[in-house]
Amino acid sequence: MKLIVFQFIALQVVSFILGLAGAAVLLDHTTYDSSLQPLIRNSMNNLISTSQNENSANILRMIQENIGCCGADGPTDYINMKKPLPTECRDTVTGNAFFYGCVEELTWFLESKSGWVSGIAMALCMAHVINMVLTVVFIQALKKEEEEATAD
Repeated sequence: MKLIVFQFIALQVVSFILGLAGAAVLLDHTTYDSSLQPLIRNSMNNLISTSQNENSANILRMIQENIGCCGADGPTDYINMKKPLPTECRDTVTGNAFFYGCVEELTWFLESKSGWVSGIAMALCMAHVINMVLTVVFIQALKKEEEEATAD
């Protein structure tokens, strides 16, 4: 019985550490000027340079239409690569090109979502701490009950 209880405590400790580390990594990699931005920038530039490929064009179109962005860092990416500015890079009402690049827009999008996910992870970490404390109290109650049973 005690072995199972100690295994439960160990599982709670591991879950707490993993949850805390996951929340920290999530917050670090989804904020502005994070290590995620160069990855997004490289991927977007790759997609733009291979936009003649149908798969690349579809992915690029989907990102730019749904996020409301243009290129990796703005419409100048297309100009620098001597590519025509696609219609997905333009506002459907005004026809003007989107000012912000997809790197910034995706980072802002992910940052708003990561706050909630990290908050939930922190709440779960607190639940693991409460489980550990209650389990220790349970162990103490078992010890006290055993002592009273042997004393009688």
